[in-house]
Amino acid sequence: MTKLILITGTPGTGKSTLARFLAKKLGWERLDLHHYYSQISTRYNPKKRCWEIDFNKLRTFMVKKLKEAKKPLILDSHISHQLPKEMVHLCIVLTSSNLKILEKRLKQRKYSKPKIRENLDSEIFQVCLNEAREKGHKLMGIDIAKENSLLKQWKKVKPALLTTKSS
Repeated sequence: MTKLILITGTPGTGKSTLARFLAKKLGWERLDLHHYYSQISTRYNPKKRCWEIDFNKLRTFMVKKLKEAKKPLILDSHISHQLPKEMVHLCIVLTSSNLKILEKRLKQRKYSKPKIRENLDSEIFQVCLNEAREKGHKLMGIDIAKENSLLKQWKKVKPALLTTKSS
């Protein structure tokens, strides 16, 4: 099966930016799960303004994508860590020890005040990191407040990704 690297974390931590960078640097495919939420969901929740993801549909969708892929895949989404560990070679979790960075980014995206609060709470409680641990993923954490450039992030993940690439 094709290699699968996950990039997960609270919205605003830089998942898509890092995924695009890594895909270009390594010559891998990037799969932005946001484009497929309607296909892997049970319904759209208008009150919360988000899709309610069906994790069985997510798994089935990713099995198909991995079979079709010609290159290793980088999947970026705040729910990617919900995939079974057997499918995943490395799960990179982006976090921020500086909540002001996240708050600023979420405001720039025009998130509502309740949605910003929900995401900041998720970051405070490290929801993505803890759920990825519970799934048993091989984890690499990157604090964007400390590794605050793509170059610093690349230096941190490069050894693990190049090992994954050749195995």
